[in-house]
Amino acid sequence: MKGGHPERLGALATLVVFAVSFWTHELRIGQFFAGDAVADVVFTGFVVWMAMTRDRWWPLIMSGIMALTLLVYLAALIVPGIGPYAVMSARVGLGILTMLTLLAGVLERWLAGEPPVSATQRWRPPTRRLNI
Repeated sequence: MKGGHPERLGALATLVVFAVSFWTHELRIGQFFAGDAVADVVFTGFVVWMAMTRDRWWPLIMSGIMALTLLVYLAALIVPGIGPYAVMSARVGLGILTMLTLLAGVLERWLAGEPPVSATQRWRPPTRRLNI
């Protein structure tokens, strides 16, 4: 419940991808986790979009972490001998890093004195109008 609109949006997207991965985890092509790879590609696109449109530092870091996650999938396809447990281990570690990055972003906003978005406010910030 702490953090601003970008942090809430990032937390919601993270929870949605985490929930979707339970359903898509069994979609495999051989030993390749195809369902999880698609979910992570979509999440990477979302995080990159947030990094480009929001004024926070943590989406940029999360974009880099998600790019590393996609490289793990690429390595699983290209490099022979990488087993599914190695891929899962790398994905779990990088997933924990994404959660910690989001948590650090919320903590930074809290330390900066930004008031959290309350439960009564909208999920999207109000549009700004220019008085010309």
